[in-house]
Amino acid sequence: MKRLYVLIMFTICTLLIYSQSISSSAIKDSIGIDFFAKVKSISNLQEKDGNIFFLLRQPDLEQDKYNTDLYQLEGGKAVRLTSSQSVSDYFLQDNAIYFKDTRSQSQKNKPETVYYKLTKEYGEAIEWVRLPYAVLDIQAIDENRFFFTASDQLFEKANSNKAIRIFDELPFWSNGQGDISGKRVHLYYYNSGDITLLSDSLETVSDIELSPDKKHLAYIQKKYQTKATQHNTLVILDVSTLHHKEWNSFDRGIYSQVQFIDDKQVFVLISRSLEHNKMENPGFYSLDIFSGKVKELYDGDLYAAGNSIGSDVKSGGKNKLTFDKSGFTYISTIVDQAPLIHLDYNTSKLSYRSPRDISISDYVPYSGGYLLIAMADQLGDEIYSVNAKGDIIRLSDINTITFENKAIAKPIEVKFRNELGKELNGYVLPPVNYKEGVKYPTILNIHGGPRATYGTVFFHEMQYWANKGYAVIYTNPTGSNGRGSEFTDLRGKFGTVDYNDILSFVDAAQQQIPFIDADRLGVTGGSYGGFMTNWIIGHTVRFKAAVSLRSISSWISFNNTSDIGNTFTESYFGNNTWTDSKPLWDRSPLKYADKVVTPTLFLHSDQDYRCWLVEGVQMYYALQHFEIPTRLVIFNNENHELSRSGKPSNRIKRLDEITRWFGKYL
Repeated sequence: MKRLYVLIMFTICTLLIYSQSISSSAIKDSIGIDFFAKVKSISNLQEKDGNIFFLLRQPDLEQDKYNTDLYQLEGGKAVRLTSSQSVSDYFLQDNAIYFKDTRSQSQKNKPETVYYKLTKEYGEAIEWVRLPYAVLDIQAIDENRFFFTASDQLFEKANSNKAIRIFDELPFWSNGQGDISGKRVHLYYYNSGDITLLSDSLETVSDIELSPDKKHLAYIQKKYQTKATQHNTLVILDVSTLHHKEWNSFDRGIYSQVQFIDDKQVFVLISRSLEHNKMENPGFYSLDIFSGKVKELYDGDLYAAGNSIGSDVKSGGKNKLTFDKSGFTYISTIVDQAPLIHLDYNTSKLSYRSPRDISISDYVPYSGGYLLIAMADQLGDEIYSVNAKGDIIRLSDINTITFENKAIAKPIEVKFRNELGKELNGYVLPPVNYKEGVKYPTILNIHGGPRATYGTVFFHEMQYWANKGYAVIYTNPTGSNGRGSEFTDLRGKFGTVDYNDILSFVDAAQQQIPFIDADRLGVTGGSYGGFMTNWIIGHTVRFKAAVSLRSISSWISFNNTSDIGNTFTESYFGNNTWTDSKPLWDRSPLKYADKVVTPTLFLHSDQDYRCWLVEGVQMYYALQHFEIPTRLVIFNNENHELSRSGKPSNRIKRLDEITRWFGKYL
């Protein structure tokens, strides 16, 4: 009997210890307001002779900046090759690495760019070249000869007096660049110390690309005086003679993303939206540089080039393609993922080169397959390899440890039909550790663009709210990328079908997800999402609080102040202030400000030249006038990219202001 009692007690104790260990292991660390600063973003992936290189960027809270260095992947580990913390670009040439270091810029008022060289042994870097220009890009023929682009000021008057700002061109400023009136990006040729200007003083040049045999240089140019045009021109330059020829296949075409398919053919994306009077994806074209023959490879209708999936912890990627005899491989946004796909030249048949449920920002061919920078499984950026069969292996461990044991909410898919009968979807992030039967305050988050896309990747601000006890809901309404040109075309429709899609999604989420509290709904969004937030509060009272970020309140003022204003409104409305202002005003949230009853916080940056400060100020003024609870927070020396690349301290302040506002009213 005594032995039985001891055995029973031992069993009970063992079970208790086991249950405690399970309970302990189930405890996860919260996603804090500064978690984004722990996440490293990977960009500029390159491979040579089996060696894998990339740039690694991480916020520095102590210095309130971002550190970027060049790394090599060895045995799954990121091995740092530079220590300046300020590498902005690099390229591989022969047996060396050449990189641009912004730390070494001259302290004088004159621009200067320094490139360094790392030999194969990757020891101490030596200075390669020092150029008295603000260099943007380099295409090297060899160590002693290269082409480069640099930003130049045409008129000295703009820099003669720092107390004033002088504008005499349109556009006169650019988000992230500041004042650009009188500025151009020029093309130069460097030959053993001699520098030759190759572009006209009024030309601005972009997308320079050398042919594989290095006999030709392709680039895009735009020439203007006083007012910039939307359309541009493709240029092919003979390297041996430095003579060039312009190609303009479509009078109103907009060229982008120049690449050489081979020594004779250039690939280029061409947007023909202006010609066709509708918003549509750019088409894929090839140009024979000798005959001038232009061929449409694919109209771009369903599978546009590039990753549109949003995240506040990733770097931007490059929309490059690789070519073979049957077609081309590239990253495309498909619904709410960004896989690697292959399109056949002749049939436009789609095949996947990676798993579908992944968001790829960059890739390079590798060992019969590909290397990828991608986000998957609610993790940060990692490097993956995928073979010819589509099997994927994670090669790096750069962010994985950071995400271990973190309380990360898993998105729940919600499917619904919009008013037009089209089946769409969205997602719900449940509050971390939510309890059945309990209702939780819910935040509707609306993306920018409008041609951006929400996916299932990690998004810090939304995960932070989920950790603070909120449900977060988001969808991709009409106008978003991922469903083809017809779906993307929001021309003349702002505040109509997109607004209905969003509210239909909210209805579906409330019906399908029991923990959403319909009486405690909040709404927020930035850029186009800010426009939609402003529009929503003027057209419905169902939301109890709103936070409008870098928003648009009037299409008329946006047309005349934004760095893209006149071109954007022409593209999306087909008119401007002077030809017919009524459609612009009718679709402006400011017109309906007298209908607003929702307490609304406005956040804006004083150097946001995409959605200028006046947009937030006007809406704030109106709500104050009508005595609606409101608040305006202006971030000094920040631009449109505050939530993604603003000073870390300001990103924290921004998120804190938003969360406090929802905490007060929800």
